[in-house]
Amino acid sequence: MSKPPKMIVILGPTASGKSALAMKLAKRYDGEIICADSRTIYKHLDIGTAKPSIQDQKEVRHHLLDVIEPNQSYSVVDFKTLCEKTIADIQRRGKLPLLVGGSGMYIDAVLYDYQFRATKTGLNIKNMSDEQKIAKAHEYYPAEAAKIDSNNMRRIEQLLTHGPTITNDREAIKIDCEIIGIDIKKLLLKQNIANRTKQMLSKGFIQEVEYIRSQYGSDCKALATTGYRQVSDYINHKTTIAELEASINRATADLAKKQITWFKRNNQINWVNSYLEASIICSDYLKGI
Repeated sequence: MSKPPKMIVILGPTASGKSALAMKLAKRYDGEIICADSRTIYKHLDIGTAKPSIQDQKEVRHHLLDVIEPNQSYSVVDFKTLCEKTIADIQRRGKLPLLVGGSGMYIDAVLYDYQFRATKTGLNIKNMSDEQKIAKAHEYYPAEAAKIDSNNMRRIEQLLTHGPTITNDREAIKIDCEIIGIDIKKLLLKQNIANRTKQMLSKGFIQEVEYIRSQYGSDCKALATTGYRQVSDYINHKTTIAELEASINRATADLAKKQITWFKRNNQINWVNSYLEASIICSDYLKGI
């Protein structure tokens, strides 16, 4: 008898320790990691996204990293399509897929099998300015656009390109999985963010942004994300080097707050604060396979 397909989902805010936990669980349960992150999909965004190290990728196979160039578009629809194919491939090879990340929409699209309808606007948004895209989103889909942060151009473009979701049922998970969330205390998360920012800057975060700007232009999509936007402001002399670290910390903390708010709406998440707790949940879920 073949093993029933199973999957572990590990989620939580940025800098909460998802990657470290995923690595331990993947090694213990013969798994492979699928990255559910709207920034690590970009090539060359390594330092500022805390992308898994080359060593980690050698020890455990990672998927959906470095999918597109920094100036290319990528939507939740694209992620869902690739992720479902990847899950099936991992399970077919007898491995355990671990879906890991902080991008709530990406994760929910897979877990709840969100369905999307093609846009009927007929718009070609390629040559539109951000202001024009926002205006068109509110014109064609006012209810949906009102729920999107105007700074989140990826979501705006997704709405214009694919239209709103048809199915948005967050009550019934459509895939056999166990969801583990990292419940991290606010003070510890704040310290983790500060420590990580220092490490990023010491490893050459500014130089990474300068390289991306030189290769893809200062207005490429990837540079509009958390951390990269603040470094770009520094390069453009809008802030000083003394202000840069604090501005990255604030932006990252704001991102973490939004992620936590998104995940806390889901009562099907098992919240843990240690590897032992996560391992017990996994062992119980995987028992008998």
